[in-house]
Amino acid sequence: MLFINVLKLWREKEINHLKKGLSVGKVIVLQVINVDNVKGFIDLSNKNIKPEEVDKCNLRYAKSKQVESIVKLLALRTYKSMETIYKKVIWPLYKTHNHALDALKEIIVNGNLSILNRLNINDEIKNELINILKKRWKHIPIKIRADFKLTCFNFDGIEAIKEALLKGEKKSTENIQIKLSIIKAPLYRCILTTMNVEKGFEIMNQVLEVIKTSIEARNGNYLLKVNPSFFGEDEESLSEEA
Repeated sequence: MLFINVLKLWREKEINHLKKGLSVGKVIVLQVINVDNVKGFIDLSNKNIKPEEVDKCNLRYAKSKQVESIVKLLALRTYKSMETIYKKVIWPLYKTHNHALDALKEIIVNGNLSILNRLNINDEIKNELINILKKRWKHIPIKIRADFKLTCFNFDGIEAIKEALLKGEKKSTENIQIKLSIIKAPLYRCILTTMNVEKGFEIMNQVLEVIKTSIEARNGNYLLKVNPSFFGEDEESLSEEA
């Protein structure tokens, strides 16, 4: 993920080509082709980037922006540099989780303080981080997301897919809302909103199993593409724009 106004491409043809579809300040996803450490140049390309890769990159970027805001606040309150907070708190979390934001959410919504206990930080940083996370997420409904593929090539294949999705949505309760939507056929998304994370993941797995059972009973196919994971509001808006 790179901001266009900081891209440095030294070939005139590439610069002219880049300007045609872009504007200053716009954020796009590009692939790093080559890095010249001596001259300080970076070769970039968007030719071989798949749509699903763009989506994943945007979601990861949104998560990283949330982590950065937490780091800034924690550094300010503990009189530490942001680099120190990243080294002692954030970067070690990537060794145990797909993203540091997932680990930070787990600390609060699941009460998993063992994550913090494994970090080499003093009580001041630990307590201040907990206070920041509590204010950010304690009373905010948590969203859990899962992506999956559904296909059915029978004569009534479309109806079979609709039926499977409807059965999944029926798992909604008064305290747990389930939203099923199409990303781009045959890829679908399930977003579950709840205040109880443990129960939320349990229901999400039940929803996916109901959909799988229903479509396979009609000779269709089900394939889980993204395992159930935390899903923020920023991520949802980004995915809708994509």
